[in-house]
Amino acid sequence: MDSLGLTVFSFAFWGLFVYLFFKYIYKRNPSNRKLRNLAMTNSQKAMMTRRIRFYNKLSDDQKNEFEKRVMNFLADKTITGVDTEVSEDVKILVAASAVIPLFTFPYYSYPNVSEVLLYSGSFNDRFETDMKSGNRNILGMVGEGFMNGKVVLSRPDLERAFDGMPHTQNVGIHEFIHIIDKADGAIDGIPEALIEHSYAVAWIGEIEKEVKKIERGKSDIRPYALTNRAEFLAVVSEYFFDNPEKMQSKHPELYEHLSNVFRQKQVFK
Repeated sequence: MDSLGLTVFSFAFWGLFVYLFFKYIYKRNPSNRKLRNLAMTNSQKAMMTRRIRFYNKLSDDQKNEFEKRVMNFLADKTITGVDTEVSEDVKILVAASAVIPLFTFPYYSYPNVSEVLLYSGSFNDRFETDMKSGNRNILGMVGEGFMNGKVVLSRPDLERAFDGMPHTQNVGIHEFIHIIDKADGAIDGIPEALIEHSYAVAWIGEIEKEVKKIERGKSDIRPYALTNRAEFLAVVSEYFFDNPEKMQSKHPELYEHLSNVFRQKQVFK
């Protein structure tokens, strides 16, 4: 086969692969077929207007798309309260946490997430929340092992993150960034589903530069970002989406990198 034939074959192969992949995802999520006609109530839209800054910055058409994506998530995933009540508004906040970082990637619907568990507060590594449990400093976690496919969040901390005010921390966005990072098989701070291979070197360079600033105390990025590259990505991403104005002012180069990774220039032109 000559080079032209190989090129044609390659395009045909990858075209078929992409088609079958998304057909598979669509079949795994049959509820998506009935969600196109679902619409949010006016009270739900008003709640998002009060509480979700990202939503408020969108155009009317983009808001309609955001609402559809939130409703798709709610119909496709189970959201369960563990020793705590979960209102419909809180479920929308969970869905918004998932939609925000992937708003410019409409074909990805978190196929490896089946359920989101909401706890009554922070918990320990055994998922215990009572006062006798000792070190209860975990606000969110991506499940592994018997908890695979589950995302665990502290409901009060999720609600505080979506109070309509600018913050630099959002537990919901943080954990869904880990899910995105994990999509390529490794939680390593390089989400290959979003970052082209040629861009990975530049992104790693930016991580190393910002890590040095944090270590010298010359940055307002949470020191938890120093844990590893995966936590760095999650920490700076929640900052980026929750308070982009502040990040652009204090960390312009990091802001530019994240704008490219999450294709935000397509949203806010």
